[in-house]
Amino acid sequence: MKHHILRNNCALGALALGLILTPNWAHAQDTEETPQNEKIIVVTGSFIRGTPEDAAQPVDTFRSEDLDVAGVSSPLEFIKDLPQVGSVLGDSNQFATNAQANQGLGSINLRGLGPTRTLVLFNGRRTLTAPGAVGGGFGDTNSIPLFALDRIEILKDGAAATYGSDAIAGVANFVTKSGFEGVEAKADYEFINGSDGNYTASILAGGQFGDANIMAGFGWQHRSELPTTERDYGFQPYAVNPSAWSALATPGLFIIPGVGARPDRGCAETGGTPDGAVCRFSFIPFDNLIEETDIYQGYLQGDVQLSDSLKFHGEATYAQTDLDAIGTSPGYPPLQGPGGARLGGGFTVAPNNPGALVFANQLGLAPPSGPIGIFLWRPFGNLGNPRDERGSGRQTANNKAYRLSGGFENEFSDTLRGQLYLTWANYERRRSSPGIVGSRLQDALNGLGGPNCDPATGTPGVGGCLWFNPFINAGPGNPALGLTNPFYVRGNENSVELVEYLQVANGVEETEETFVADLVFSGELGFDLGGGPVGWAAGAQYRKTDLLSRPLRAESNLDINPCVILGDRSCVGGPLEGAGSFIFLGGTRPEALQQDVWAAFAEVNVPIADTLEISGAARFESYGGSIGSTFNPKASIRWELTDFLVFRGSVGTTFRAPLASQVSSNAVTTLAAINAASANFKAVDIAGNPNNLGPETAFTYNVGAIAKFGGFTFSVDYWSFDFKDEITTTDAQAIASNVVPVAGGLADCSNPFASLITFDGGACVQGTTTGLNISRIFTQWVNGPKTKTTGLDFEINFKTDIGSGTLTLGANAAHILTYKVGDFMLNGALLRSGFDAVGLANLDRLPGTISPWRGNAFANFNIAGLNLRYGVKYIDGVRDERCPDLPAPCATTNFGPTNFGRDIESYIQHDFQAAYDLPIKALDAQLQFGVENFTNEEASQARLPLGYNPFIGNPLGRIYRLGLKIGF
Repeated sequence: MKHHILRNNCALGALALGLILTPNWAHAQDTEETPQNEKIIVVTGSFIRGTPEDAAQPVDTFRSEDLDVAGVSSPLEFIKDLPQVGSVLGDSNQFATNAQANQGLGSINLRGLGPTRTLVLFNGRRTLTAPGAVGGGFGDTNSIPLFALDRIEILKDGAAATYGSDAIAGVANFVTKSGFEGVEAKADYEFINGSDGNYTASILAGGQFGDANIMAGFGWQHRSELPTTERDYGFQPYAVNPSAWSALATPGLFIIPGVGARPDRGCAETGGTPDGAVCRFSFIPFDNLIEETDIYQGYLQGDVQLSDSLKFHGEATYAQTDLDAIGTSPGYPPLQGPGGARLGGGFTVAPNNPGALVFANQLGLAPPSGPIGIFLWRPFGNLGNPRDERGSGRQTANNKAYRLSGGFENEFSDTLRGQLYLTWANYERRRSSPGIVGSRLQDALNGLGGPNCDPATGTPGVGGCLWFNPFINAGPGNPALGLTNPFYVRGNENSVELVEYLQVANGVEETEETFVADLVFSGELGFDLGGGPVGWAAGAQYRKTDLLSRPLRAESNLDINPCVILGDRSCVGGPLEGAGSFIFLGGTRPEALQQDVWAAFAEVNVPIADTLEISGAARFESYGGSIGSTFNPKASIRWELTDFLVFRGSVGTTFRAPLASQVSSNAVTTLAAINAASANFKAVDIAGNPNNLGPETAFTYNVGAIAKFGGFTFSVDYWSFDFKDEITTTDAQAIASNVVPVAGGLADCSNPFASLITFDGGACVQGTTTGLNISRIFTQWVNGPKTKTTGLDFEINFKTDIGSGTLTLGANAAHILTYKVGDFMLNGALLRSGFDAVGLANLDRLPGTISPWRGNAFANFNIAGLNLRYGVKYIDGVRDERCPDLPAPCATTNFGPTNFGRDIESYIQHDFQAAYDLPIKALDAQLQFGVENFTNEEASQARLPLGYNPFIGNPLGRIYRLGLKIGF
């Protein structure tokens, strides 16, 4: 006869399968087995007590002790090791559109369905949600205080009927310790070749004060900068990996009056690749594989037993993430200038510019007779940015968040319980990227630049009026590569004062404030069908979200500066309104958005017999306005066929509403290497859709089995998600490729998507305009194609005693069978044909990289206070879908074909970890040592700017880790 087990009173608890579904990390130490009839299991996906341990829903549980001995010191490390997780945010990947504007944020992406489809909970309630118009909308895992956790529970099944519309792919619940007494301090250091290493430190203290238990702690995580030049694949020649190079450079290509187009000198000498009249420039040496990051977390928790039946729980979280110097290109190229969109920005250089005179002399030409036109150029290229020691441009991302949650739980009787919780969270995010103001740049090219110059009355180069030198003679060399410039002329440098005036922090400050009220009742009915009492739960939830966004500066505020010339408003009502004053990046408008959600749910669990039970749940949610409401049911079943074999299954529907930012009228700008523009980076504007964006729906089901005999446990689950009206953005690559079928070739101006592209000169001219004339691409949040994905999860574990020690073996794997995306129709025309994403890198489209197989395996041996663990991680390789079938090359340059990154090979990482309990009677002390990736496996090559796919490989190489944990 099965034993019913106690479910905790937490409103949104999570399922733990203990030894039945042992996680990928081996247990740190053997613990005394609790008798079966006293074992307490906490189960997620339901608010009902009495769900059995091998429940109808697939959940994995990971204990904090297991994470310690596995060398896990951050949520990001833990999440990236889960086989069921797809591409996640956290590492540097500024070249992926879905990662831009998300620096400093951490996500979890179950089934590769996107981070906004996995609900992140903290102690069963909603945690801090990252704000943002283009990014955000998901639980920020970087805000989780890992040092305070007791366990992490991952529900790998759709859970909208219980938790709401953002639990389509599943739930990750981070649960803190309870009843903690004493002090626990942890610290570790990771030695990483090419950087100053990563390290963490934390302290946690708790005590019992009468009927109250108080716990408080603080933690710090630091990641050091790892430049791209520290890894061979991070900086490849143009002929090998052309995606890392641009045709817009310093030295540039200029139009000299009476002479024509002439390239500047010094391309090869300063690190470029001469390609005819073009100098290919690589921004990669100025970028990083890992950004310098500091994460601070504070946590306070209190539990008070107010009476025999009533208790109070409260918690406060503080989280701060700082990236103050994100490495990026020294300067973005001009896609527009004072005259609007034009290749080279339409900028001109005054003939008496000191740099222009030297430029002409170095080319053996007479002094220019008139303004020099700029054609292919960027303000800062091979010479780097004068504001930075490495010559890098520097983005910033700073997050500060607060969360308060508290409530009462009451036992009204043995069969009736209730709880009321209120949660408030405030998340402030400030992000910026260096952008050059076009009208200021043109003034400076004419000698009228600088904060102390009035262009209307000043004299070029006199007093506070400064010259900007756009030529190679302006700097001593390439600081990122350590190259000396033989064409440098001392005294022709661009001053830091001038550069700071031209290039300002273009960005936004966003604040998202959330309030959630949860009311839940649960209990048991007074009748039994033979398997135990019927359990029930019912409740309601109210969520309110307020999002405020404002530009950091007046220069980027489109309400103040909507036109290409700073301070001008003559474009309002015309085609150039909203172009903004920057040469590359777009501006934003301040906005205030609000979303209110009302929800009610109910569920029932019916044990029909000792070996069979069924459960049902349903949730109603109302968003109001154009979004409307939804009703989502779910049913599950558990059948214990024999003592060693259990079958389980679930089926349900789900509904996800657009985020408030996705139905706003604002737009944000990202960057993308557009294939139709010969892989040059262009601006991609992503706009909200306030009139035509509706919710998405999905049908989900899961069927699985658990077998256990002797020391073995084996489980297998088949899962399926079937989406309609998926909330997504229109595909910028597909838009450009429809209009320009051949990379860099002529544009078809009659194509129905041509109106979504801004070409330099302002119009598409049939027979003249090419892909190189693309300036920016307009995309928008829409309801996209149908999507269906299916797959299998496997887990096997074996545990046995060997002498006085314990050996545990295990493996966990996920296999994606299908990930089919349907035809993408836009305005009645086919934008992109459907495809199956499995086994493809999907580098220019969602859902991103989909590896067919991901898995982990381990062997763990514990004896007399010593724990030894060997682990192996495997990620299946994929093919670059942009490459035609063999024998055609993957890409072609003027230097010949290249197959670099055609096949992104599988990645295998071997780790060894050791933990030893020091024989010190006065305290509990554990010394930890690890070698991660001890074979020094390199990330597989990929035709991406960084030379590898961040969602498959690991750029860190071999890591040595030392750790210490002390408790008393």
